[in-house]
Amino acid sequence: MSKSNEPKILLYDIETTNLAADFGTCLCIGYKWLGTNRVSVPSIMDYDGWRDDPTYDGHLLADFRDVYEQADMVVTYYGKGFDIKFLQAKMLEWDLGILPNTPHVDLYFTVKHNLRLSRRSLANVGYFLGLNAEKTPIEGKMWRSAQAGNHKAIKYVIDHCRADVLVLEEAYLKLRPLVRTHPRVRGWDPCRVCGSNHLQHRGPAITVTKGARHRVQCQDCGAWETRSGK
Repeated sequence: MSKSNEPKILLYDIETTNLAADFGTCLCIGYKWLGTNRVSVPSIMDYDGWRDDPTYDGHLLADFRDVYEQADMVVTYYGKGFDIKFLQAKMLEWDLGILPNTPHVDLYFTVKHNLRLSRRSLANVGYFLGLNAEKTPIEGKMWRSAQAGNHKAIKYVIDHCRADVLVLEEAYLKLRPLVRTHPRVRGWDPCRVCGSNHLQHRGPAITVTKGARHRVQCQDCGAWETRSGK
């Protein structure tokens, strides 16, 4: 937990040239701290020598490792299935160690287990939920150019990644009450999901393993939980 006792929640997304780390390069990494306005999207173009070798992403990964290690919790969309695996592989490739086992909320699985939608893509989820931010499309020709190290094409991918992070944040704020395994962000008394003290008791609850408890709902984010005592 950060010194201010406010949890540092990192939302991030990566863009790569291939789905496999041994064949692909990380072009850019978009990230944002929850509660701040800035979206950062460092890319391989930010480092000397990228024109000589547009496949080298070691410096980019090293800098993002320093960001990741500051997080109390991370939020992704299918990050457990792709992003974190790709990053861990790349960390090992460049002898950067491994990323810490930080609590991870993956909204893809929140959608999969709680919402019956025709498609589980983040774009479709954003459209269905009426989010303000929108994912941008990726054109095949532009993507191939980015793979080849084209400056304009990589900038296009960077803009796409920035939009993804903004959609991810909106989706997280909308869906977090459904995350049953959400890390407890600020002690035991406030809401486990958003840390609010604006709670309302909603009567007794019956549980299989913990006996009689009572239900509580957060009046800010809408999350429910059961607690012991009255």
